[in-house]
Amino acid sequence: MTEEEFINITAIIQKTNNQKIIQTLNQFKSTIEKVNSSDGNKIFVKRCLNIVQNDVLSKIDELSDMEDNRGNQIKLAFELEKIKKVTEMLPYINKKPKNTIFNDEEYMNIPNIEVIKLDEPGNVKQQLRNFYQKVSLGHAYINSGKQYQSQFMQCVVRNLKALYYLSNQEETDLAATEIITNPTLEHALQLWRIIDDSKIVKAGYKLQLEQVKLKKIIYIPRLFNQITLDTLHHCNTNSTDIPKNLLYQVAFRTIRKKQNDYDIRVRVMCHKQIFKQKISNQDFVQAVRNLTKSEFQIQRTQHIQQLQQSSNFFGGCCISSRNEIGELGVHTMQNVIIHIHGGGFISMSSFSHQSYTRKWVNQLANTVVFSIDYRLAPENPFPLALDDCWQYYMWIVHFSSAYFNISPKNIILIGDSAGGNLALGIVIRAIETNQRVPDKIVLQYPAVNLNLCDVVPSNLKSMNDQMIPMGLLMLCRQSYLKNQSDLPNDYYASPILTPQEVIQQFPKDFVIFVGSDDVLLDNSVEFVHYCKDNGLENIKLKVFESLPHGFQNMGMRSNGVNAAESANRQIIEQIREFLV
Repeated sequence: MTEEEFINITAIIQKTNNQKIIQTLNQFKSTIEKVNSSDGNKIFVKRCLNIVQNDVLSKIDELSDMEDNRGNQIKLAFELEKIKKVTEMLPYINKKPKNTIFNDEEYMNIPNIEVIKLDEPGNVKQQLRNFYQKVSLGHAYINSGKQYQSQFMQCVVRNLKALYYLSNQEETDLAATEIITNPTLEHALQLWRIIDDSKIVKAGYKLQLEQVKLKKIIYIPRLFNQITLDTLHHCNTNSTDIPKNLLYQVAFRTIRKKQNDYDIRVRVMCHKQIFKQKISNQDFVQAVRNLTKSEFQIQRTQHIQQLQQSSNFFGGCCISSRNEIGELGVHTMQNVIIHIHGGGFISMSSFSHQSYTRKWVNQLANTVVFSIDYRLAPENPFPLALDDCWQYYMWIVHFSSAYFNISPKNIILIGDSAGGNLALGIVIRAIETNQRVPDKIVLQYPAVNLNLCDVVPSNLKSMNDQMIPMGLLMLCRQSYLKNQSDLPNDYYASPILTPQEVIQQFPKDFVIFVGSDDVLLDNSVEFVHYCKDNGLENIKLKVFESLPHGFQNMGMRSNGVNAAESANRQIIEQIREFLV
């Protein structure tokens, strides 16, 4: 690989007096020369450098000829920061195995991968351009007033600045560019959590949501063996170590109110009322028997007596015997969607993903949707979110039918981005502990590889991505894994490393959706190849042309991204095919 094959870096250096350009490009050039002189995957390096040429170096060349004003300085700093990050990544890019699928020009051409055109690329780009203007406004808004300690002053300054930015798109874009050049975790948290934390934004978002018949928050107890760093690979095939009678007492409780700080918050949605009017203690007895694989006698403790005497155990419902409520009726729900939201492991919630989960509720018959609010990083690093999701999944499998008119015969596990990572962790855990495995899996742009040193070509698109720029992508991974060097190579953190014998036991009905402009596209492509080569021949990857990461949340009418809404409709059709 020669210098001329991607761009004449020397020419850029020679024609400029800008010392930042000269220093950054000299370091980049020196690193390329070292890579060229060492053994490694030169084909893969060239593919990645072609992306750098098209997306970065040409812009630096152009900016070096422009007037040295504030706007161009901000833009140039942004481009030079990209080169610095690529310079750091080049040695790792060169270490990519030579048998990688990305050395083959036809790596997308396998029967498992389908590319879907939703609209003309120019139309989609225009729709996204309008959406990204709102994202830029969000960056600029959050960054305003940060110099003030007083929340009141921050609010005043932000609102005044918002009026200014609304009338000046160029300044808004410059402010956003300056921020994402070196994003901070504090800024990312404030921006990505704004739907949940800002009362005004939350209220505006709620006004746009579809109405559903049933939408309730429940709080479920932790009943199953926890996933910790110590127990991650020391799997106990007994799903719980809680003694039978104690398990019954802990499980036999109200879920409409938070009982303690360990409870897990879950959103339940359905197109009709599914709460049981009467709760049978025999349902809990049977669930405990199934879990412990043994008979037991209920000890009439004060706890149980109080519950049986309560008339408000379950939002006005009461306890009954099996004889009083009869066997499960014909109206019992059999399709259960277990949803896990995305947000880079650091943000968002079941609430902020209702723009599409409520559509599932209204358009999918005989289906109940559960959606979890797991603990977020950096306050709660790996594997705490995974443990929350495991407790949530196991509770639905074993205890949900005691509270709801559901019989989870068909479990569809769905997760997007970070939620896709957590969903795969659940499947792996279920297989390794001999628990029930979901019947179907639907993932949207899952984060299957958290190893920052294992680069694929599409990751480099994050240099220009406005949803998850490269710096923010790194912040999310570091916040979740807390810089523990061994964790990125653990298959619970990076499911693309899942052992072959586990992959072979994945559900055969398994579909992944991703956009062609997603920074995680090639991670999904690599994962599908890996699964197919290890015996999971039916796995499918559906690629929506021109859509970026996070397109599901762009589908609201106010966002104006019609292609995202079209993609959401196709996802609904796929889920419908998986119903029984």
